[in-house]
Amino acid sequence: MSSSDFPENLYGYTPTKSVCIIFVALYALSTILHTWQATRSRAWFLLPTIVVAGIAEVVGWVARTKSSNDPTVRMAFVIQTSILVLAPTPFVAALFIGFGRVAARLGPEYSRLSPRWYSRIFLSCDLLSLFIQGGGGGIAASSTDDPKKARLGSNIILGGLIIQLISMTTFSYFMAEYAWRRSVDRPFRKPSSLGYTETGTTPMAHRAMTRQMKMLIAGICISTVLIYIRSVYRVIEFIDGFNGKIAHTQILFNIFDGAMVTLAMYTLNFMHPGQLLQATASDASYVLTDRGRMSFSRKTSPTVETYMIPHSQK
Repeated sequence: MSSSDFPENLYGYTPTKSVCIIFVALYALSTILHTWQATRSRAWFLLPTIVVAGIAEVVGWVARTKSSNDPTVRMAFVIQTSILVLAPTPFVAALFIGFGRVAARLGPEYSRLSPRWYSRIFLSCDLLSLFIQGGGGGIAASSTDDPKKARLGSNIILGGLIIQLISMTTFSYFMAEYAWRRSVDRPFRKPSSLGYTETGTTPMAHRAMTRQMKMLIAGICISTVLIYIRSVYRVIEFIDGFNGKIAHTQILFNIFDGAMVTLAMYTLNFMHPGQLLQATASDASYVLTDRGRMSFSRKTSPTVETYMIPHSQK
């Protein structure tokens, strides 16, 4: 490429085709697995979160693959810029929901927030971040020939990323605090006599830390760290600007965006929230009897637990 052509290359480099194809394949495989796992475990909340994030990553990396043939094609650059900055946002929503359900299973009295409020507060922040980044991405990607508008779009995206980073930092603090309070048995509030269920309607008698629950918590924590690293990288990238050295260094993008999100996706393939929630519900099922006159039975699903006290047998 001649020096006269360089200004038309908005990447500042030519994306490596083999790397792009590898990421397309990895994201496609993970997304297919997540779709199957979510459907099999009936964890429907994962479809509009992790699965949507995976599809977005595939679209974004397909656009980068197109750019590997000709990095001056504007439409491919616009698509990958807009999509890849937004793609992990639905994934983050799954982490928020997942931890809320963990807290409901293990004891909401140790949490600063109720399980429902994890979804309400952090999903609201996630949606706000999504809309801001989307608006900024549209402005920036469509104004590549206007430096002032491109910088405006970049700053708007930066604002959305900062909101996401703040919400993830707060979320991480709440997770760490919850783990500490449960480990030393220092609840925020007095639990009811039998506890609390995910539905919030009937009590729960036992909250065991099973192997499956430990795996679920590990999966959420690992994925949170990986997405957090990616978010920090993206904030630094947008502070530096579209024409900065960071944005024009391909290996940084491949490692701190592509690889981080890929690892987060596969982490939850191996430590799948739906399957592990289903397993913990099964492991904790029990029957208690009192001289054969009264029994407590529990019916469980992957995401909802209810309890029934049947009438005494005469």
